[in-house]
Amino acid sequence: MNAPAKLKAGSLSFVEVLATSIALIGPSMTPILIAPFMYALAGNGTWIAYVVGGAMLIFVALNINQFARRSSEAGSMFGYVADHLGPTAGAVGGWALLWAYGFVAAAVLGAMALFVELLFAGAGLHAPAMVTVVVIAAIAWQAAYRGVQVSAIVMLVLEAISVTIIMLLVVLVLYAHGPSLDTRQLTIQGGFPGGIGLSIAFAVFSYVGFESATAFGAEAKRPLVTIPRAVIGSVVFASVFFIIATYAEIIGLRGAAKPLDQQTFPLGTLADLYRISYLRVPIEIGALCSAFSVCLACITTAGRVAYAMGVTGVLPPAFARIEPKHDTPNVAVTIVTATTLAVAVAALLLRVAPIDIFNNCGTLSSFGFILVYAMISIAAAVYCRRLNALRWIDLAVSMIAVGLLLWLAVGLFYPMPAPPQRWFGYVFAAFLAGGWLWFRSSKSPAASG
Repeated sequence: MNAPAKLKAGSLSFVEVLATSIALIGPSMTPILIAPFMYALAGNGTWIAYVVGGAMLIFVALNINQFARRSSEAGSMFGYVADHLGPTAGAVGGWALLWAYGFVAAAVLGAMALFVELLFAGAGLHAPAMVTVVVIAAIAWQAAYRGVQVSAIVMLVLEAISVTIIMLLVVLVLYAHGPSLDTRQLTIQGGFPGGIGLSIAFAVFSYVGFESATAFGAEAKRPLVTIPRAVIGSVVFASVFFIIATYAEIIGLRGAAKPLDQQTFPLGTLADLYRISYLRVPIEIGALCSAFSVCLACITTAGRVAYAMGVTGVLPPAFARIEPKHDTPNVAVTIVTATTLAVAVAALLLRVAPIDIFNNCGTLSSFGFILVYAMISIAAAVYCRRLNALRWIDLAVSMIAVGLLLWLAVGLFYPMPAPPQRWFGYVFAAFLAGGWLWFRSSKSPAASG
């Protein structure tokens, strides 16, 4: 029997790894789709929620980097949990990661259907949402299948275009406002009482995916240096962008007929208000590019996680298969893409609007990310203890991260959301239970170890 093919070692530079993390965050999505919901919760305190949310995820990133600066492997988030909390916890963590990445990809398929419809409507045409999601999923699958280098370069270029266009609009808005500070945004006004706490939970959703660089440990150049820098760098970059963009949106839309929380396309409204309507279409195209880069990053990263789970026996051996021409986990990437597309298509068949697909799938993904981040933070302390390198500061960082994540988890259940979000937690629990039963009933070495 021939030796199995392996992922291409040393094929990704720091810029390419950082691009993957930033692309999975999809920073352009926040000022376009997430900011209106944030403003409804926190009002003028929206940008403050991103300050707090970013600071919280720095603690998670520091825990991730306890591993990333000492070891590297493909699908490392799964590996970190499995190695230090045991194979059962690793299986649960792996399932949660696949859930999280899969629902983010499905969410942005819904977003892309919305953006394509906006572009076509401007030309007096109609774009069926079903056709849009199928075509875009096929393009993303092809890019991920052909190679991670191609995927990383495409994601870097697309997200750079989108962020540049948005920052141009932001600069114009801030220039028109003048150098004075908007003191009204120094206090939490608007929204509803207690909304700032919920808004921080939504802010964290904007960041999910910053850890995706850890999935490329087998392919990054100088991974013990490159990956930790990419993990921290993606959080810092996203924080700065979110804070500035939301601050500018609140200022710019203060004189609009509808406040930010009632806007369906706030950046387009800003372009019209400041008589730069020529940016409206580029912003729509940029948003579409950003959503595509998120979808591509999810498929690429989830494919590496599924590959690692196949190697260890948590998933069937077929997931560990490498396509010899492109050195990519072709089976894992294909199944991840097909599953993601099935979720989006099923929602459309049930007549769920594209914007609701984005909101609901995004909320579903947050359950997986919060669980995995908490497991990683616990595993980091265990790891340092085993190395006899656990300092009081390491333990404090781990405990703070877990405590904050538990607080976020409570925010997903209380106050009790309206249907269908009310049932999402139970669906997630059922998914984890099914994965655990599969793992325990399998005959893999990991399950019996």
